[in-house]
Amino acid sequence: MSQVQQPAQPSAPVVTPDNPAPVTNGSAFVAAYERKLSEITAIPEDEFATINIDFHNAVTTVLGVLSKIAELQQSILALPTIDPHFVTGLSDYAMAAGQANNYYTIATTPAEDILAMNDRAMKMRENFRSDATALANRGLIDPNRLAGFKGLVGYKNVAFELMGYADLMRDCWATIQGKTPITSDEIDAAKQLGESLVLAAGEREQGPGVIAATARIRQQALTLLLKAYDETRRAVVFLRWHQEDADTIAPSLYAGRGGKKHDAPPAPTPPAPTPPAPVPPVVTPTNGAANLNGQSAVPAGHPGSPAFGA
Repeated sequence: MSQVQQPAQPSAPVVTPDNPAPVTNGSAFVAAYERKLSEITAIPEDEFATINIDFHNAVTTVLGVLSKIAELQQSILALPTIDPHFVTGLSDYAMAAGQANNYYTIATTPAEDILAMNDRAMKMRENFRSDATALANRGLIDPNRLAGFKGLVGYKNVAFELMGYADLMRDCWATIQGKTPITSDEIDAAKQLGESLVLAAGEREQGPGVIAATARIRQQALTLLLKAYDETRRAVVFLRWHQEDADTIAPSLYAGRGGKKHDAPPAPTPPAPTPPAPVPPVVTPTNGAANLNGQSAVPAGHPGSPAFGA
């Protein structure tokens, strides 16, 4: 019986339109980045959002509220003025922005950090080589699949071999699980480290041009994420206006930062104090009229006043 042919793997993630990365790790973030890259790079510069929020918090906040938004999705999509493309693509926009930020971080990694990264990758590669050899000796991995690993030095050689070992272990995981000290998390970590080392090596070769390109895409990706989330949040606020719980379903990404957000209405201005009632002027009589006590209101010594000492 012939084996069922596996679907082709997704193409390699593109760091910039002119500098495609030669590897892919099969992660959801990379796949979302690839799907949305053309839409991201179409954002014009005059629409760029200012990066005045924490990138990681923005991505994790959006991803964290997707389940709540999904409960309202049908109602949201029924609203006539809401762009459904933004709502249904919100997950991809968040993950693509996260990956764009990751590429930017890697591109701006100081040169000295690549040395420590390479050291970690070499140690991890040796662990995988040792375990893969032992598994091959036990007949759990085809020994022919190890022939391509040469143990060469150099950033790219180490990185690609580490990713190759990770791919091999993942491909054979159903057979080797529980029979090797290497864990599934270590396989994922090896893949990520190898990718990071490749991209860091590429940045080292390409220089400032890659940094500028990744910075631009990062800003475009954030702009697109904010557009999509603002559109979705606008719908949530409308639908949950009377319940007053929109901020618990789709909280502002600017909360506490003084930026764009749905602020509470300003407190009413207190009323001005009531001025005291005017005091009527005291009229001094000039005709000797008596005051309330029956005494003359004319000062003593003046005409009409009682006699002095009376």
